[in-house]
Amino acid sequence: MPAFPLWPRRVRFPASRPVLPSFTDPRFAFLLAGQAVNSIGSWASAIALWGFAAYRFDASPVAVSVTIVCWAAPSAVLSPLLGVYVDRLGPKRALVAGYLAAAGASLGLALAAGSLATLDVLAVAYGTTRALTGPAASALPPRVVAPGDLLAANSLLGGAATAGQVVGPLAASTALAVSGFGAAFVVDAVTYLIGAAVVAPLPLRHELGPAATSRGSWSTELIDGLAAVARDRALRLVVRVSAGVALTSGAYLVVEPLYARQVLHRPPSQFALFEAAAGAGSILASLALPRLRDRLGGQALAASAVGYGLAACMFTGTVWVPVAYAGAAAWGIAGAVFGTVAVTSLQRLAPAGMHGRVMGVAATVQSAADTIGLPLAGAVVAVLGVRGGAVALAAVAVAAGASVAATPPRPSP
Repeated sequence: MPAFPLWPRRVRFPASRPVLPSFTDPRFAFLLAGQAVNSIGSWASAIALWGFAAYRFDASPVAVSVTIVCWAAPSAVLSPLLGVYVDRLGPKRALVAGYLAAAGASLGLALAAGSLATLDVLAVAYGTTRALTGPAASALPPRVVAPGDLLAANSLLGGAATAGQVVGPLAASTALAVSGFGAAFVVDAVTYLIGAAVVAPLPLRHELGPAATSRGSWSTELIDGLAAVARDRALRLVVRVSAGVALTSGAYLVVEPLYARQVLHRPPSQFALFEAAAGAGSILASLALPRLRDRLGGQALAASAVGYGLAACMFTGTVWVPVAYAGAAAWGIAGAVFGTVAVTSLQRLAPAGMHGRVMGVAATVQSAADTIGLPLAGAVVAVLGVRGGAVALAAVAVAAGASVAATPPRPSP
């Protein structure tokens, strides 16, 4: 009999017992499956949205860019504000509400997008739901698992999300080929409903107390959330390092295809294969981290950020394809470790009643850094070339990690 059966027949968990981050706990197994399914649907919907604008409405490159901005900007801008709602209502109820709203927005994209302008409006609505579900999902684990299980829970949930990122484009291609654009949006709506169904019955840890009560206007509570990050040195360190890694990550969206074409002289499919290698590394790391949690010290945040930058250099600093594959896999591993350690640190450092706002602020900062990385990569590569620019941009993550190596944030993950 395997050590961790996927579906235990005789194990029963009291409703009041915290969820265990293990396949042996059906509550977490359902949550993990829901996260994977939801991530698949979200990526499929995003790809269909971009294709919808380009193919259905014959949009120009500028118009397609506007549609993408309509989809992406609300999450980047509104996350701290909607984090107030997460703290007022509690992350579980906020996440269920956000998933239901996202399902409605997806159905709207499938049924009501009769013009490019309407598509853009619905894309804004969809992006706004992401601004709610993002902070709520990040704030949920401390409410449902024991403090010592946070790293394991975040690691497995992150692996499920990465699996969706890998499978989502394939699902979109299949849906588009079989039934057209509307099918991808309908599938996305169904995945959000599945997500709501698995989150709703999760038991909450009552020792954290109820959701924060309103102490004033939305603007006052928003300012409180911003101030919490600004005045807490440990939170600032985590957000700062996350911004450095996000900038490198965004920049490599530009670097990777240029590297495959100009340095390796390979077709576009090579870029996709590198992405698959990185995704496989990320998933493997996510499965291994729960077993290594007791061995991770306070330097894990800095070390994983430095490792992320060094792996990026290994990936794009060679002309040998096998070495590049190894670097891409290492890059995925380092990214999974860093993402898990960073979100766990934020959850442990933030006051229980401000998880939503803190996660919202972190999401906005990371999104801004990721976005800045795109044009910055173009400028740096134009000056230094592909390989030189790749090393320079990877150095941002290395520098961010090294800057906090001597004084890691406490408590340690």
